[in-house]
Amino acid sequence: MKLIDLSISIDNECMTCGTPWHQKVAVERMGIIDREGRNTSSIVLGSHSATHMDAPLHFFDNAESIDELDLEKCIGPVTCVDFTDKCAHDTVTGRDLEKISVTERMLFVFGWCENWKTSKYYDHFPYFEKDAIRYLIENGMKLIALDTPSPDDGAAIHQQGKEDSPNHKLLLNKGVIIVEYLINTSRIDFNKQYKIVALPLKLKGADGSPARVILEEK
Repeated sequence: MKLIDLSISIDNECMTCGTPWHQKVAVERMGIIDREGRNTSSIVLGSHSATHMDAPLHFFDNAESIDELDLEKCIGPVTCVDFTDKCAHDTVTGRDLEKISVTERMLFVFGWCENWKTSKYYDHFPYFEKDAIRYLIENGMKLIALDTPSPDDGAAIHQQGKEDSPNHKLLLNKGVIIVEYLINTSRIDFNKQYKIVALPLKLKGADGSPARVILEEK
């Protein structure tokens, strides 16, 4: 069995989206063998820290929470798409997607994870146009996985008059699971077939969760 771990290691240098209200990651030792007879840690982090999954509750009140997701969507064959030719602030259009086969689980590789823990990571990453997201939904996609921070234009959040996270809302409103912040996507061989396993913590009533995401070569 050949596995590729696409998950970011959670540590105290873990980047967050940069908003002042977002919880910083803090992993600290609270019990040690010499004192308590065992090593035990305190872990404090936001629900959308590091590699994570979004539930509809992320953008819609009274919607499905992370512990209520259909796990059958999260495990199974996945189509890996090479978009490493996309540069900063490039977009994925509906025309781009007409060239590929849309399946229930899609993993889009931009190579953007190479910018993790740099100032560039949140700066003008490639994103999807709304017509592209509609195309994916209409053709049966149930899970979208990315090695970028978001399927949306990150710069639009800070631009007056721009809609906040329209692609998130389109996807989550249709029950599509969003997996973000993947890493190690350079190890993917686009000539091979893979199964994805993307499992969140079972956090009751939560809007999202850190996740361990792996690919298994078929």
